[in-house]
Amino acid sequence: MPAKEIRLDDLKQVFAAVEAQRITYCKARQTGMIWMAAVVVALVIAIGLGLMANAPGIALIILGVCGLVALGIVLNCFFYSPFQKYRVQFKEQFIGPLIRSVADEVEYEPTGCSTMMAEYRASELYPQSVDRHKTEDMLHGRIGATDLRLSEIHTEYKTTSTDSKGNKRTSWHTIFRGLFFSADFHKDFQGSTFVKSDVAEKTFGSFGRMFQQSLFSSLQLVQLEDPDFEREFVVHTSDQVEARYILSTSMMQRMLDLKHQFSAPVEFSFVRSQMYIAISTTKDYFEPERKQSLLDDEYIKLYLQQIQLCLGVVENLGLNVRVWSKQ
Repeated sequence: MPAKEIRLDDLKQVFAAVEAQRITYCKARQTGMIWMAAVVVALVIAIGLGLMANAPGIALIILGVCGLVALGIVLNCFFYSPFQKYRVQFKEQFIGPLIRSVADEVEYEPTGCSTMMAEYRASELYPQSVDRHKTEDMLHGRIGATDLRLSEIHTEYKTTSTDSKGNKRTSWHTIFRGLFFSADFHKDFQGSTFVKSDVAEKTFGSFGRMFQQSLFSSLQLVQLEDPDFEREFVVHTSDQVEARYILSTSMMQRMLDLKHQFSAPVEFSFVRSQMYIAISTTKDYFEPERKQSLLDDEYIKLYLQQIQLCLGVVENLGLNVRVWSKQ
């Protein structure tokens, strides 16, 4: 992204309130630890006395249940609730200002937005039916001349099985989890092109190519001349000529660089006038760390790097270079 002057001292003034909330949360945790220890000790003593007095079993069970309820109350009051309050404030008053300091035309929605699922489906990267999904940390706006939307997305499908006793069990399976991008490519595509991780060739070498066409029977396999790109990706398209125009030598190198920058599997699709990017990762971006002061320069820079890495996709892929114009 184009360099933009970021004054950490000015940001720290904005972060003072949320830093105070972090300290409040840490103190609540410390108090909660004391209360948890007190509840556990009291429960052990009470059960011990009950056993010595030959108390009825039902009384001991009730005592144990009361102890568990007390622990639940402590966990909610001193751990979960204070953390959720801090997490909301962290995203709104720490991550939000950081994003605006990097790109003032980008908006941030911490809880995500359902419109990203429409983008996810439009990409056609994952045709598997989605039974459950979660989106959060959505960024949307304009970087230079390019409209960009990105969000953390986790999609799942479910399977149901029945054991020999007739008990049903539902299992959830991840389809995609990671960062999902949608960017205006500024060209109305005549066909659809998909660039996916080349698992077959990585696993079976050249023998794996035999299976690539059968996996996308409705599309054509594109053979490219860049051996490094071919080792990492397999390309299928409905329009060979258009795919080769899109995947220029410079674009292929930029796509490889992006994969290395995130150190994660990356997949792309070019559908209608959009470029979609799916980066598979279990890393949670833009989440708070309890022990770190929000006024620490290195900690602030760490989050700035995360934001610049995500928003830098536009510049890194050269999307602001208008090679084509829409019809």
